[in-house]
Amino acid sequence: MCGTVKMKTKKQYVGYLFLSPILILIILFLIYPFINVIRISFYSTRFGFGDMEFCGFKNFVTIFQDEVFRESIKNSFYWTIGSLLLQLSIPLGLALLLNKRFRGVALFRSMILIPWITPVVGIAMMTRWILEPQLGLANKILLGIGLLREPINFLGSMTNALPTLLTISSWQFIPFGTLLMIAALQTISSELYDAIKIDGANSWQIFRFLTFPLIGSMVGFVFFFGFVWNFNTFAIIWMTTRGGPVNSTMTLPVLLYKKAFKSFNMGEAAAIATLVGLFLMVVGFLFFKYLWKRQSTT
Repeated sequence: MCGTVKMKTKKQYVGYLFLSPILILIILFLIYPFINVIRISFYSTRFGFGDMEFCGFKNFVTIFQDEVFRESIKNSFYWTIGSLLLQLSIPLGLALLLNKRFRGVALFRSMILIPWITPVVGIAMMTRWILEPQLGLANKILLGIGLLREPINFLGSMTNALPTLLTISSWQFIPFGTLLMIAALQTISSELYDAIKIDGANSWQIFRFLTFPLIGSMVGFVFFFGFVWNFNTFAIIWMTTRGGPVNSTMTLPVLLYKKAFKSFNMGEAAAIATLVGLFLMVVGFLFFKYLWKRQSTT
């Protein structure tokens, strides 16, 4: 008995030994930087090092009094929720379509990856060129077929800029969600479909009572991953509008970057990063504690 216990203990230590490298990397590149950012948020500092004066919650009070910060919160939630509506509904529809067997389905599954593997820099440059008001391809086509009487300023309008970038960003994310949902659909046995069809279920009933309950956990994962990914989206916005025009596309990551590397106000930038990090941690905790657990048991 004692020998068995010692053997199990030895195997546990060996397992911990193999896990230690990744644990060290997580501590060095995730946990320590986050703790350090929280520490810096309580100091008045321009660069995050050198002369640092403790100021308590002053940075947090200052950013909450900043109208641009409040606008960026609204834009971030608008961006995230709007993106999720596209990034859950369209991938689900595409997955249901591409899960069927027809000639060329493998080619379509490969082609759908193109937006996901395209570098963000390339997408940003292509977006600025295609959507340029006077010379852009989009306006030329729309004017040519008579759908428009005058060009649309997609990225230079306070009304159009955020929905336009939201759509472009979602276009890049959709392949990822689609492939995950296809993988989930392929785990459903064809015998289950045969059985429910014998019971007389129509297409909607098959989707409602069989397909969606069995892929619900994957849809939930795509929702959570998409929420975090969209809330932290920075590159496509910065390389196209830089938060403009008039802060209409200013989200929290863009504002954080401006505070840190344009205004060199590292204390306020750290305060924003701390709030975003803690918020996403709470969202993750609530999701995996309640929603994910419920989906896994159904």
